[in-house]
Amino acid sequence: MAGGIYSARGFTAATAATADHIIANLHDPDDADTITVLEIGCFKSGAGAAADSIYVCRTTDRGTAGSTVTPDADNAWGNQVIPPSGALLDLAAFTVQPTRGTPGMFGWVAANVAASGFVWPCPRGIKIPPGDGLCIAQRAATAWPGSEVYFVWEE
Repeated sequence: MAGGIYSARGFTAATAATADHIIANLHDPDDADTITVLEIGCFKSGAGAAADSIYVCRTTDRGTAGSTVTPDADNAWGNQVIPPSGALLDLAAFTVQPTRGTPGMFGWVAANVAASGFVWPCPRGIKIPPGDGLCIAQRAATAWPGSEVYFVWEE
């Protein structure tokens, strides 16, 4: 498989004020190959609510996203090859949520100010099996503001 390192970014809409609403989901639609997430980032464009918190967990399907970023050769870090997996970055607000795994990989409490957020490096990588995804979801039943999100992965 010809691959390399890729990144995709997008700007989400605000989520619904529902606990565990997904902000962004990197989905591996390939039927055979695994992708490996190396870094995740999310930064709020607005203040949001007090004690906003988010977490990362696995998903087992795509759901119906508010928008989708389809990476191409421009998302490659070196080889200018389209991601072989066909990875997709789905963004809020989701009208049908992807099926989430148990929350708990790791989480973050963001400040109640615009531009607060996180960068999560994943030194050994987080594997996404074929047909599954890795998402950022909000914890509380408050609307998470529109945000700049990105994922870096290898395949």
